[in-house]
Amino acid sequence: MVEQLRASLDTLGQRDQRIARFVIDHAEELPFLSAGEIAERLGVSGPAITRFSQRVGYEGYPHLQRLVRQDLRATLGVKQPGRQDAVAANYWASERANLEALQGIGERQLLPFAATLTQARQVWIIGARSSYGVALIAESLLSPFRPRVRAHSADTLCGQPERLLEVNAEDVALVYTLRRYSRATTRVTTALNSQGVTVLLITDQGASPLGKIAHQSLRVPTQGSEVVASLAPFISVTALLATLVARELGGGHLQQAETLKADFSVYEY
Repeated sequence: MVEQLRASLDTLGQRDQRIARFVIDHAEELPFLSAGEIAERLGVSGPAITRFSQRVGYEGYPHLQRLVRQDLRATLGVKQPGRQDAVAANYWASERANLEALQGIGERQLLPFAATLTQARQVWIIGARSSYGVALIAESLLSPFRPRVRAHSADTLCGQPERLLEVNAEDVALVYTLRRYSRATTRVTTALNSQGVTVLLITDQGASPLGKIAHQSLRVPTQGSEVVASLAPFISVTALLATLVARELGGGHLQQAETLKADFSVYEY
């Protein structure tokens, strides 16, 4: 659909060209944007977006938006594995590239993130599906250094929304999401934000729908295999944040936790 729009640019009027270029350049955002939001960003009226959609062959903006979503699902969704040639070598090359790109995330971005995690009354770590696995790892990395850190499945919270009654405005939500962006994560995070919770977002380099409400965001590369995205960058940046939180808080909570673990003989040594 985007390629069809690109090919028809020269046949459109000046205003329609502006709208078409927006659609082309922001295709990954389109599933999360209303016609009114696009109109506001372009300085045109809402009906102008509808008329544009009809002039380029769709019933209206919802029809155009639905087809963009289908295209994204086809291009960004899980694919069938291809040939086995050099799968491992290509995968490790992707991981090295991810880690090199992570070096671009410096202390200027990380220190405010860590400070917010340090100062929170309670940290809600939110994820869904594969991101929930990352949330559990984040809990294990952060909980030795500060109390009241808990990973939550966004899917579970959607089924038990009364658990959000425990939230107050001194809490922080550390949210993990990656394409194709779980609706449950979006719903839960939006609800937490509406209750005054500070939202810290760690996401991929796509157009997360939560980018608009997050107070702070870190975008990490997730290039993996042709079948799955890499989760290693999420874990690496979380481990670094845990290190910064530990330095900020000192070792008081960690020392108490280690004493309890010794009392309960948690480890072999």
